Amino acid sequence: MPPRIFELADKVILVHDYFGALTLNPDRSFVKAAEGLERKAKIEDHPFFAQAKKSRAALVLWASQEAIVSNPFSQILFRLMSNIKNVHVRSILLPVVDGEHSAVSNGVANRSHPWLIWRLCRSLGISDDRILVTKAIRDFISTLEAAVDDPMRALGVLGIGNELMLLAEYGAVQACFDAVCPDADYREFLQANIGEDETHTRLIGDAAAALTEFGYSSGDFIEGARIGVEARVSYYDALLKETL
Repeated sequence: MPPRIFELADKVILVHDYFGALTLNPDRSFVKAAEGLERKAKIEDHPFFAQAKKSRAALVLWASQEAIVSNPFSQILFRLMSNIKNVHVRSILLPVVDGEHSAVSNGVANRSHPWLIWRLCRSLGISDDRILVTKAIRDFISTLEAAVDDPMRALGVLGIGNELMLLAEYGAVQACFDAVCPDADYREFLQANIGEDETHTRLIGDAAAALTEFGYSSGDFIEGARIGVEARVSYYDALLKETL
């Protein structure tokens, strides 16, 4: 685990870790290898989506669980950034955390991803008081939490198993809403993610490639990607059981 800030006072730091400039063209071949794990999973073909194309209840469940994870996901991104020492690598990732949020107007971050998914939930009639937390989402959040203190592994989990995977995944979700709940307020949330996550995936890959210059292992990124992809598939396996 990287040292906490308050622990630095009595220790010698390696200046390069904090201030070293980045190599302009670091090796990214391991990022491509990790991306192959996401395509091999073919999440868009998961049987949950076939079920959701004929079940409003399945989509209500899906939206409620995505609302639950949206805030922890954003918070984990900040925690990941706090565990990266190098200022230049952190700067690469700033657009990713910014993309999850937005400016506040009249007390509301209108374009933030957590708020957009909550708007979707409201349009589906989900209660303002409470949402059932399923085992599916508890297990998925636990996977994210377990990776956060290892920056390279966390980048693999979040970049490949989440941001990249959502491109195909949310396309499948949109087709389900088009078929079953066209009246719901789903387009802005899904398109905000689909529109941004390709860039977010590239930036996370850039950060991972940069970290290899500071002694981090590319194998940890690939392992994180494997963990993230498997966790997301398992999430849909569990959601499917909830709907049958």
